[in-house]
Amino acid sequence: MLIDISRPLHPGAPHWPGDCPTAFQLNARIAAGASCNVGQLTLSVHNGTHADAPFHYNDRGATIEALDLRRFIGPARVVDARGRDALTGALLASLSRADLAAAPRLLFRTDAWGDPERFPSVWPLLDAGLPAWLAARGVTLVGLDVPSVDELTSKDLPRHHRMDAAGLLILESLDLRGVAPGVYELIALPLRLRGADGSPVRAVLRTNAG
Repeated sequence: MLIDISRPLHPGAPHWPGDCPTAFQLNARIAAGASCNVGQLTLSVHNGTHADAPFHYNDRGATIEALDLRRFIGPARVVDARGRDALTGALLASLSRADLAAAPRLLFRTDAWGDPERFPSVWPLLDAGLPAWLAARGVTLVGLDVPSVDELTSKDLPRHHRMDAAGLLILESLDLRGVAPGVYELIALPLRLRGADGSPVRAVLRTNAG
């Protein structure tokens, strides 16, 4: 069974304040006499569910097409972080080092993005020491159901930089509402955009049932 954990992209979809909104239009229409319908899409690469490339926050970092696609496919663990003000190692206290290494993609379900049609203003943040702690235990990717690993007003992006220093990739704006904690297979491939600082992804979780 596949569980779609992507947020829909459409005109009027929530986007980072000041960034490029999502726009879609048909430039050719069968109804108007064209041989086919042809659409045009304009958006920021950080709209909707997306992957950050290290180049997004490090001018010498890898761009999105240079990242190893294997990092975006494989065992992933959904962690219940609802009601938490911060994301800390205590959330993972019941997991052994072997548990974390066996599903090295962690997806934090906070449910902090309450209204999917309105951009949130606050959300839980990663504890300063968490990226290095996770990397030391074999974790390679962190996904969040909120727009960023840093707060809305951040200019220095300290958590992005800590993730970079730990070698962790970032997925943001997942939709994990209704997804039970546990281990799944994640598939969240970015587009092959040369030189880009990120990319929209169609993120899904696959279970063994059905």
